Amino acid sequence: MPGFTKSAVLGSTLLLLTPCVWAVGANCKKPTSELDKLICKSAMLKIENNALQVAYYNQRAWLCELASELQHDDDWDCVEAKKTLEVEQQLWDKAVLAQCKTNDCFTRAYQARVAQINGQDTPLPNFRLTTYGWGDKECQAYLKVLNRTPREDFRSCKLPDLTGSGFTTLPFKPVEGELLKQLDQQIALIYHRKQNNWQDQLQKYQSGYLKLEIADVDLNKDGKNERIVKYSYPNYHCEMWEYDASPLDKAAEWELLPDEEVLNKTRSNGYNNAYFTLGVDGVISYFNIKGRNEIIRMNNDFYAVSKGYFRNSINPGPVGSKQDIKVSKFDFSKSRLELSSWCGFWYNY
Repeated sequence: MPGFTKSAVLGSTLLLLTPCVWAVGANCKKPTSELDKLICKSAMLKIENNALQVAYYNQRAWLCELASELQHDDDWDCVEAKKTLEVEQQLWDKAVLAQCKTNDCFTRAYQARVAQINGQDTPLPNFRLTTYGWGDKECQAYLKVLNRTPREDFRSCKLPDLTGSGFTTLPFKPVEGELLKQLDQQIALIYHRKQNNWQDQLQKYQSGYLKLEIADVDLNKDGKNERIVKYSYPNYHCEMWEYDASPLDKAAEWELLPDEEVLNKTRSNGYNNAYFTLGVDGVISYFNIKGRNEIIRMNNDFYAVSKGYFRNSINPGPVGSKQDIKVSKFDFSKSRLELSSWCGFWYNY
């Protein structure tokens, strides 16, 4: 990383014995110092401050992201690297940012530090490939889809626009009539719950709160179509969270929401999907691709896209602002479905 050297950092350890002004930039959640207040009262400087925090925390997470696969030397110590980055940042906060008195100075300092952390002067693209998938056309094609999508348009459980990418979704159509009731009963058993009053359950399907869809596709390339069932339902993981929110608190919050509000959130952020095959005997079998938000296809191959639980894009957390995206490829050559990791994408911001 350009900037402070490790020796300079370690040689300045005594500077850290007194409390530093900030951990990473200004704390606009709880501004206490005069400098915090000066930065946080400016909408423009808050944006610059957030950009610094996101760049820092993502770089911190990246230092240990699949460290063994990043082909570092055997003595690479990502924990030590994170400590070094932390010390560098504390020194910069005190030696550079804390010395500014004007908005222009703060802006220049922030932008220079973000470029320094990212290793380039121009803004990074939204995503970069991680440690695998570089030579695969599918991975390069999906990377283009990700990087042409505005950051504010990303959703945890909804695919970006695939137009012109070579990828298509499966041709699902809504399940209706008696088949809908039969499949819902089977799904209820799979999820270890009793089927609700059917009229109430039917109303949820009719309103769009729940979805059951079916598609006929040749998964194993034997010239015969298989029937694929997609069951879609609301899930609090599909909503973008503040980085310090807990799953238990989020689940409890959703329990109190009326169905209409849950549906509105789901329409915006997408559904959690489960996939099944439907046999000629009318019995469904579960696809073990939990957490994948969609099955997509390129040519005659099928892929499952898995997004990490995306956090709030403005307030990054210590593990990075957003998690990575994985694309897995279906393998039907065995007696049972298998998935292999195909593409990995790291979210820069």
